[in-house]
Amino acid sequence: MLKILITGASRGIGRALCIEIARNEKSHFALISRNEELLRQLRSELENLGSIAEVFPCDVGNKTEFQDTLKKASIILKGIDLAVLNAGVSYNKWIFEENYSNTFEEIYRTNVFSIAYAIELLPNLMTKNNSKIVILSSLADARGFPSSSAYCSSKSAVTKIAESARIEFKHLGIDVVTVKPGFVKTDMTAKNKFPMPFLMDADESAKIIWKGIKRNKKVISFPLPMVILTRFLYCMPNFLFDFLAKFYKPNFKSHY
Repeated sequence: MLKILITGASRGIGRALCIEIARNEKSHFALISRNEELLRQLRSELENLGSIAEVFPCDVGNKTEFQDTLKKASIILKGIDLAVLNAGVSYNKWIFEENYSNTFEEIYRTNVFSIAYAIELLPNLMTKNNSKIVILSSLADARGFPSSSAYCSSKSAVTKIAESARIEFKHLGIDVVTVKPGFVKTDMTAKNKFPMPFLMDADESAKIIWKGIKRNKKVISFPLPMVILTRFLYCMPNFLFDFLAKFYKPNFKSHY
């Protein structure tokens, strides 16, 4: 029975991935999220599919709480075969909006620092038997898009952390996988006030991620049209990117 730990398990991609895995392989899950009620609902669904699930309500942005939870989960699971670091938040916030730095800190605590808290411990908590750490980044790491500087920069940091970890952990027998989705239909993206091309369902995204994990891919990026578009934007000269980005303007008054 595969022993799996997933953060951000109560909603969106995390929840869909748990269900997708359970449909294909009976597993023992450690479900981590702040929402205990939703975790318990997910546990029931996973158990109906023949898997076992443990619930761990936790704020991954709190180092002590999260690391204690990781240790506890590893003991109950008797080691971790697959750790999916999926927890993330996103808010549209222009730099000149009030309390921008507060939003920036919250996003980084959840999206970036939680990854550091986890990978600091995981090598000692995993089975080392073809074990994997899957880290959720985003295709938004390609550029610093207007009103998304905190989110985009956080995902750029996550991508680089995962890349370094992939190299550093190789000699330990632990594979590190980077997942870079485009726009996925979740509670998080529902708040976006801008066009989201090639928007995908969470269930469809989970199928792609699980297939990529099983195929031992190092980087799982999707959907293909969005991958091509973001690579084009990444290579685009700055003057052209700046020209295009200026058409996306705020609809509120600055506090300056």
